[in-house]
Amino acid sequence: MPARYHTLLPLPAPSPAMDLKRKLLIRITLFAIVIFTIAVAFVIEQTSSRARTHIERTGSTIQQLVANEVARNSDAFHRSINNLDLSPLDAIGQLIHFCIEIADLDLRPVTTRCFSEAEEAPALLRWAIDQRIGPDVSFRSGIGYYPGIKVGELVVRPNIVGEAVDAWRQIRTLLWITLGILFLNFLVYVPVRRALRPTEQILASLARMENGDLGVRLPQVELIELQRISAVINHLADRLQKTMGEQQRLAQRLLTVREEERRHLARELHDEFGQCLTSINAEAAYANELARDDLPALLPCTRAIARTTAHMMETLQQILGRLRPIGLEEFGLVAGLEQLVSDWNQRLRGRCHYRLECDGRFDDLPDNLTVSLYRIVQESLTNATRHGEASEVRVRLSRRGRIELCIEDNGRPQSSPPAEPGHGVLGMHERVQALGGTFVLAPGERGGMRVSVRIPLATVQHPAEA
Repeated sequence: MPARYHTLLPLPAPSPAMDLKRKLLIRITLFAIVIFTIAVAFVIEQTSSRARTHIERTGSTIQQLVANEVARNSDAFHRSINNLDLSPLDAIGQLIHFCIEIADLDLRPVTTRCFSEAEEAPALLRWAIDQRIGPDVSFRSGIGYYPGIKVGELVVRPNIVGEAVDAWRQIRTLLWITLGILFLNFLVYVPVRRALRPTEQILASLARMENGDLGVRLPQVELIELQRISAVINHLADRLQKTMGEQQRLAQRLLTVREEERRHLARELHDEFGQCLTSINAEAAYANELARDDLPALLPCTRAIARTTAHMMETLQQILGRLRPIGLEEFGLVAGLEQLVSDWNQRLRGRCHYRLECDGRFDDLPDNLTVSLYRIVQESLTNATRHGEASEVRVRLSRRGRIELCIEDNGRPQSSPPAEPGHGVLGMHERVQALGGTFVLAPGERGGMRVSVRIPLATVQHPAEA
């Protein structure tokens, strides 16, 4: 299982997510609505243009028919426009929708009639056609029986209701076609949604892989394109899992060899240099006694040798403590950390306060995990004290199905970790990577920096399966 090292560098803004199913549904729906709207506008425009053309072309014909009806119903000396029979215009009214107004010589209305079917159209459609035709579209002519003599006035106008009825029939057809497109859109959406439904499982599996669970595999799906994607990702996950497992085993082996070398070096320093320094210290004490009695001039030299030897002994103890923590194997991780925190508190004498909080049992942890946790705490305390100028450092260690370690200080506020981390941070990252855990270095809530380590126990106890 891979480890991840975060430095919280600024990431590019993610592109807006696209839902293919929803986008397909919305686009087809909008397309149908736009086409329907354009078609309705075309029908209204065509109806208006047709009505204007019909009035211009048939106005004189209607005027002639009305004049013939006046001549037929009256004698040669008394022409009248009252009680005219306009039934001959019904045939034209079946083809052209118009209204006529007949007035006498004083322009008083005598007859008003519209020729159209008895159907109704929506008021909004009638209003739109009326606005598009306009009030000026009409045919005006006088009704006479001799040249220059007229008995009335004829006005022919478009029949808005009839034109709207014809337009409404066409619009209803367009409406049914639009509804058919929307229904077809739904029929397309359902199988697409069913085919793309496994993408949610695929995304969930990819999220688990991103979090380090390389054992998860993408499900088998029906869609051939998704099948190929799943097969390729599963193959890459197999190879990555194998590679990361080998890398983790190699890293654990390197850590083991490193700790063995440190243990061997600490033993050699303790056995060889420690005994030599002890012998030198004893000889210096003996020489100091002799010089006190016989050669007082040598006392400064013997005392300088004793001080140098004591300083070398103290330095050797510090080196041995860094190479191999004293009491870690004998007393366990918690006792070793308590001793480490106590040493730091004594060393700084109140300038910085170190606190340790442990939750859970840590006696049965593997040796490599125990040493790595101790080294991470040791390095973090050193960094917080030397570089962060902290006045308080808190160490929290817990075990709840996995090991969680957090070291946080209140030192100088930092917006982000350094772009190039030092050897200490890289060493901590390598240790966590070898254990199959997650290492995060981020600014703390109280200023300073926060080191967070999460290590699953399964990968530590069974490294070959990681």
